[in-house]
Amino acid sequence: MQEFINSIIDCLNSSINDIGSASIVTCGGSSPVNIFKQLSLRSDIDWSKVNLTLLDDRKVSIDHPDSNEKLLIDHFAKNSAHNINIVSLCNHSNEVLKIKRPFDIMLIGLGGDGHFASLFPELVGNNECFDVNADPKILFLGEMGDPKHKRVSMNLSLILQSKKIILISSSDKKNEVIKQALTDKSLPLHYLLNQNIAKVEVFDLVNAKPLYFQDS
Repeated sequence: MQEFINSIIDCLNSSINDIGSASIVTCGGSSPVNIFKQLSLRSDIDWSKVNLTLLDDRKVSIDHPDSNEKLLIDHFAKNSAHNINIVSLCNHSNEVLKIKRPFDIMLIGLGGDGHFASLFPELVGNNECFDVNADPKILFLGEMGDPKHKRVSMNLSLILQSKKIILISSSDKKNEVIKQALTDKSLPLHYLLNQNIAKVEVFDLVNAKPLYFQDS
């Protein structure tokens, strides 16, 4: 796990050294919380030069227990990372689109139904969501998912504008979903794993090791 955290820090520091800033886009939910906690303790990076935003969020208030932004505040923007720059996906989506691309780090979680971001199975077939040639954008979606809320999410073409994409799996069951998604076109994850624009690394949090590497 420490090697995984080191790789993220190295990527961010490389961008800070090259252009003076860096960026992390992350999923919410419980899967990345331990990653947030470990990163927040690292003092070998200037967090004031790092922009942090979300892949997707629920359209709820920032103090709502289902808010992904609240997770960032509670678990990431503390300790050594207390001065990281959080850019709100829900409330300042235009500012998110102003973050220099490609994004440096993209952390993506998945659900048991094969969704990632807030791109759920009922959206499969929607070109605005899944076409890699669609305009990169932030989508405002209706009520879906569990918990059921209105959603805001990056589309796949925007997600792919990233230097390092890491799909994180938090259970053996999700490892199986990833394997199924390689060939099952009914699963949203299929369209992330079967594109040739950006490499996707898959990291197994349970066993603390890479699970699968997609060829570019």
